[in-house]
Amino acid sequence: MIKRVFIDTNPLIYLLGQKEPFCSKVLKFMSDCIADGSEFYTSTITDVEYLVKPLENNDLDQIEKYRDYLKKLEFVKCFISEQIAERAAKIRAKYTDIKLADALQIAASLDCNCDVFLTNDKQLKQITEVDVVYLGDL
Repeated sequence: MIKRVFIDTNPLIYLLGQKEPFCSKVLKFMSDCIADGSEFYTSTITDVEYLVKPLENNDLDQIEKYRDYLKKLEFVKCFISEQIAERAAKIRAKYTDIKLADALQIAASLDCNCDVFLTNDKQLKQITEVDVVYLGDL
């Protein structure tokens, strides 16, 4: 069965920056997903969050590495729409400690019918609308 897996920003930062102890966990999780025929999703919020440091450091190689990685693994990009914004607002109303960017990411994953949401944000474990996989538990 093909699963739709939404990858939050922090797993991509760990993976592409080769930051342990989480890089190997992300690599194993994603390798298992690839073996199972899963599809990968992320959103334009990930672009905003990921690109800050490379832009601050004028690290064009890291920006290219990020874009190439998403293209190589055929990530589907979820664009933030009015529908996603409203869903994010509902998530923030229900889970009052969830930050705006996280609510938008969760809402995007739901809009794209993702089965799994991979993150290292512990507070997102409380979300029940999607199966949140927390790196700290792997």
